[in-house]
Amino acid sequence: MSRRLGFVACLLFLLTIIVTYPQASLQDWTGTEGRRVQITAEMERSGDLLLPTLSGQPIYTKPPLHYWLLYGSRAVFGDSFYAARVPSIAMVFALSLLAFVLHRRTFGLGAAWVASLGIVCSPLVVMQFASAEIDPPFACLTAASLFLLAYGAGHSSRGAMLCAGVLGGLAVLAKGPPYLLFASGAWLVFFRHRGGRGFFFYFVPLVLPSLSYYAALLFLNQNASEVGATANEETIGRLMSWQWQSIVDLPVFWLRAFAIQLPLVCWCFWEWRSARDARMNPADLMLRMCSGAALFAVILLSFFPSRPTRYLLPNIPLFVFAVAPAVSHYARQGAALGRFAKGVLAALGLIGAGLLVATPLLALPLPGRMPAFALAASLVPFLVHTRRALVACCLWLPAVAAYTINADRADHWLISDRARAVHGPLLRREIAALDAMVDIQTVGHIHGGLLLGAGLLPRGDEWQRQPPTSKFVLYQSGVPFVQGYDERFRLCLSGQDFIVAERHEK
Repeated sequence: MSRRLGFVACLLFLLTIIVTYPQASLQDWTGTEGRRVQITAEMERSGDLLLPTLSGQPIYTKPPLHYWLLYGSRAVFGDSFYAARVPSIAMVFALSLLAFVLHRRTFGLGAAWVASLGIVCSPLVVMQFASAEIDPPFACLTAASLFLLAYGAGHSSRGAMLCAGVLGGLAVLAKGPPYLLFASGAWLVFFRHRGGRGFFFYFVPLVLPSLSYYAALLFLNQNASEVGATANEETIGRLMSWQWQSIVDLPVFWLRAFAIQLPLVCWCFWEWRSARDARMNPADLMLRMCSGAALFAVILLSFFPSRPTRYLLPNIPLFVFAVAPAVSHYARQGAALGRFAKGVLAALGLIGAGLLVATPLLALPLPGRMPAFALAASLVPFLVHTRRALVACCLWLPAVAAYTINADRADHWLISDRARAVHGPLLRREIAALDAMVDIQTVGHIHGGLLLGAGLLPRGDEWQRQPPTSKFVLYQSGVPFVQGYDERFRLCLSGQDFIVAERHEK
């Protein structure tokens, strides 16, 4: 058994590296990756691993676990784009292996392979999880915690529930209260069918990491009022900003919530089509807890005014875990496809054929590899004739997209208006020419990718609380003009100008 598990682990590890490589090798920072890496770089420079800082100022919006992971990865693998994304890639692999082990014990080998491959090859995992952002590691920790909680509840395993609490505590230490959005749905099912038996073994390790961290912060005389204000702003404060306009956006949010879980989430409808046994056995309890966690998170997030799709990333592995046995059962039947499945495949083939024909007419910035994906999609109706082949198609098609659509996206990013790190050397040369490297600070928000590309970690004031005191300042257009400074250099990027100014001589 150990030898077989070792083979499975090696296979999943290689597959995870292969499908995430195009995104992980992108030579720039996307989204808030630059901000996360900048905070980590400042942590390295100061040697203070307890208190994250941004431009030298304490930042309490997120707990420090993610920065510790980045810190460790950079220490082992060096200062590179890929190294900063290693923690996310490693967690995807670990999560897929955990799903394999738990499903193998409960549902058999077929469900185990569907669960593990379904996680690694999910479209959004392939496209976005290889990132230095907080959300992918948080999604993996949250899903792993609830996997183990569901398994522990179903099989009365205190060890599994203890591990679930530890991983849940780490998820809270990575992003804070959002873990509760997912855990609450699993808790409802747990208390309904287990009455709280064994919950103590899960709850204690869940709360200890965060309590220990914030107790250490307060012990070191950090500003308790500022910590409390930040916590309130990130939780109750977001709820209080709800407006009636948010109701209008609900259908779009629900559509996004469904779309990010494609394609395996479609098997929910196939599984629920027939009568169900009212008795709750351990296996069914596991699946109900995971699907309940994902569904309840969507319901709770519907009451938040801003509903970023990234908040729902844990739903991808949770739903894969929940539907894997149904998908495996569907594939084992080996029967010919039904009318609905044939219709979906025909529509996919038509879309692929249309893209293939339209590609020469599109004004693409790069020749691209999209025609290869369009060709693969157009051939699907001719290649897929059985249920097993349909399941296999759902698993390998996202991997094809990784080396076609996602590889194109990575290439195009570097020549797009969104690129930041590639312009850093130019900013550094101009600042050096002004002899401003020693005495410069930032005012307002400056994209972390630009600063990292320039090799700069200046002190700053993102919230513009006090007038700058340095000889030179770097700020972004839109920030009220810094009084007493004359512009010396302007870097124009994508509608945003980054300005270096020098203080008047008295």
